Amino acid sequence: MELAKLLSSLQSAQDGSEYLDYAIQRLFGTKKPVPLYTRSLDAALTLVPEGWTIHRLGQMSNCQGGFGGWIGEIYRARDAMIPYPSSAPAASAPLEICVAAMRVRLAEQLEAETARSVSTVADRVQRSGT
Repeated sequence: MELAKLLSSLQSAQDGSEYLDYAIQRLFGTKKPVPLYTRSLDAALTLVPEGWTIHRLGQMSNCQGGFGGWIGEIYRARDAMIPYPSSAPAASAPLEICVAAMRVRLAEQLEAETARSVSTVADRVQRSGT
């Protein structure tokens, strides 16, 4: 499962699952046994990229005396604002941490791919002399 599909699956999950834990493990880990990424805060926190930390994590009110889901965001201390804000609540706190970590990892992956593309185009232009 590629990272964008994994992020989509995590965002739409109603609960943590062994399937999602294995999907995360296939992309990011080699730990045995597979950590309960989507069902344990401790395991989910291991997915937060180096240099990032939790900005907020809390339950949203459903305005009827109950709760409607979890919202969470992570940030780097050097950033003046949250670069990849949360767009929707998750069903549980571990799922929300997984979603936040995957949002950051996907954005960093896309930025790296864009930088490589720009570099390749610049190299071609330079070689062609135009």
